[in-house]
Amino acid sequence: MQNFVRQFHYIDDRHLPLIRGIGVGQGSIHYDWDARLRKEQLIVLQVTLSGQGFIQIGDKTVSLTKNRAFFAKIPGNFRYFGEDWQFLFVEFSGNMIQWLDRSLAIVELSDSFIEMLRSVILDLKIRELTVTQNAKIAFALFLDSKEEIQKEIQQKTDTIIAVKKYIDEHYFEDISLDFLSEKYELSKYKLIRQFEGAYSSPPIHYLKKVRILHSLSLLWADEAVEIVAKKVGFSTGNYFSKVFKKEMGISPSEYKNKRTQYY
Repeated sequence: MQNFVRQFHYIDDRHLPLIRGIGVGQGSIHYDWDARLRKEQLIVLQVTLSGQGFIQIGDKTVSLTKNRAFFAKIPGNFRYFGEDWQFLFVEFSGNMIQWLDRSLAIVELSDSFIEMLRSVILDLKIRELTVTQNAKIAFALFLDSKEEIQKEIQQKTDTIIAVKKYIDEHYFEDISLDFLSEKYELSKYKLIRQFEGAYSSPPIHYLKKVRILHSLSLLWADEAVEIVAKKVGFSTGNYFSKVFKKEMGISPSEYKNKRTQYY
């Protein structure tokens, strides 16, 4: 797609919800928007077509790879930038902020929605719109965008909750990242990113923590380290001991010995 930008201006906009701008853009060394410094009141939907951009919120930087998008109020407390980054965008008028669920959402959009958005943008590139026609398209597109984003957020949340529940209930079984990725139909990259976003830990690290937690009562009951390792899902006692010491700061044997202080 060729890069372009089109703005819509009206002498009398009647305070209607409008599309203010559309376009297809390309990042560069100079492409760096600080949303805190932008003066106009807008809502921006920006979707990555190829390459990679970044959005920085405070100290956190999130990558915007293909199909990832942000839907955000401007001005806002974030910055977005990227060199090797092709994207399409729609700018909605600021009077639509009242219908925005959150000031900033970062989501992965479906191919079908992006294709629809691309079609709308290319159509608007050449069409002349009255203010009323613009308002009709703006409102419909805004609602479609909200619905798609809510669907993606809910689907992601339900899936990641299911992954956590499976780990909590099957921690003693042979669970790998490949297994979870295949079972829940997520790429390993998405699975790690989404799980870490929800629970502040990658899924396999979380699995190790759950296994260590369940091992504590078994060790306290004076079961052998090798047996405990097998019961909570570790392949060998040596590997269990290594993970245990990293998590707890002491070895399983040292933890077992502490019980003698109480009996």
